[in-house]
Amino acid sequence: MIFSKHMYYGKHAAEHRSYILDNLRKGHFQPGAYVIVRAPEPNLYEIYNQAMFLNPKLDTETVEVLGIGYGYRDAIDCVTQMLKDRHIL
Repeated sequence: MIFSKHMYYGKHAAEHRSYILDNLRKGHFQPGAYVIVRAPEPNLYEIYNQAMFLNPKLDTETVEVLGIGYGYRDAIDCVTQMLKDRHIL
C-alpha cells in the first residue's frame, strides 16, 4: 500500500489518524477502516473495506491510498470532500 502525499481523512479517521495508519502499515486488521483509491475510468474513486487488503491473493503493494474513513459514512464524507476540492461538486 502506498499512501498519497495529499491524504484525505474523514472526520472520525482524522481523530485516530496515527492509530489507523500504523495498523495499515503493519497489515493488521483494522475494523471499521475504509480506504479510498483511484478507480478505473470512467469512475473517479473506489471505497474498500480495509480487510480486503489483507487477502494475500490480491496484489495491493502498488495501490495508492488517497483517503481513509473510519466507518462507511465517514468514507463517503471523505470522498465528498475530495470531489469538492476537485470542483466536481
